[in-house]
Amino acid sequence: MAQSFEYPMWSPHPKAKLYKRYTADMPIELKNGESVTVEKNRYVLVGRFRWIENTPQDNATEQPLDGLLVSKSYLTIKTNSLKKFACGDIVELPQDSRFYGLWIITEGQTTDIVYTPKAIQTYQYLPLSSVRKYATI
Repeated sequence: MAQSFEYPMWSPHPKAKLYKRYTADMPIELKNGESVTVEKNRYVLVGRFRWIENTPQDNATEQPLDGLLVSKSYLTIKTNSLKKFACGDIVELPQDSRFYGLWIITEGQTTDIVYTPKAIQTYQYLPLSSVRKYATI
């Protein structure tokens, strides 16, 4: 039996939004038409979750092509949400936080489990990378 109770978590931030990539085989219920387009891929809102930063934001520049310098930011957040996060999902951090913007979940997610008589999830840690500025909401 899967865990169904999400334990309370204090956060100074408003809830973040989770967007999953829209594909024809994914059941989607669009609420208020909330979707985002990133690099010609359509993502739809599947839920909101509480979060808090786990590591400070790290800014760097990458060079995907010779002579093209691209600034990137990295951040790891933690959440008590029971949602299924996947590499490549988009997270929108709210305007009221200093990390405002669209972030993509990268590899390296971890989940903390507490073992009582049953395994209970405490936190999920999500490594994020900033999305280029030409994404549209």
